[in-house]
Amino acid sequence: MAGGYAIYVKDGRPVYEYNWFGEQRYRIKGAEKLAPGPNIIRLEFKYDGAGIGKGGNATLSVNGKEVGKGRLEKTVPARFTADETFDLGMDAASPVSPDYPKPSQYTGTIKKVEIELVPAQLSAQDEEKVRLLAMHTRLGIE
Repeated sequence: MAGGYAIYVKDGRPVYEYNWFGEQRYRIKGAEKLAPGPNIIRLEFKYDGAGIGKGGNATLSVNGKEVGKGRLEKTVPARFTADETFDLGMDAASPVSPDYPKPSQYTGTIKKVEIELVPAQLSAQDEEKVRLLAMHTRLGIE
């Protein structure tokens, strides 16, 4: 498992998992099963800032109510890998979590996905590190 992040439903409960290259896993499970019918699942991540690859706090909520929270001690400084995929309702490449097999596909209905990115507040030096890491990933350089 190369890594990545996923929001999925396991045993009726929402789960957020962040897989840091298979070396470190962070998992936040909803405290209760989802109610029947439509639900709004939200993950909010507050980055510690002051550099790249730092940690932060994650809060999982359902219909505006907090159902779980946790800490991620580190994040990927640029991106996971060039050959992983960004999928909705399935995980087409290596699975983020051992909680579901490959291939996997969500059998419910996903009506809408919103991703809100807040501009990074990085120093010029950290911006250059991110640019170089992204270039090395594209070129396959370690």
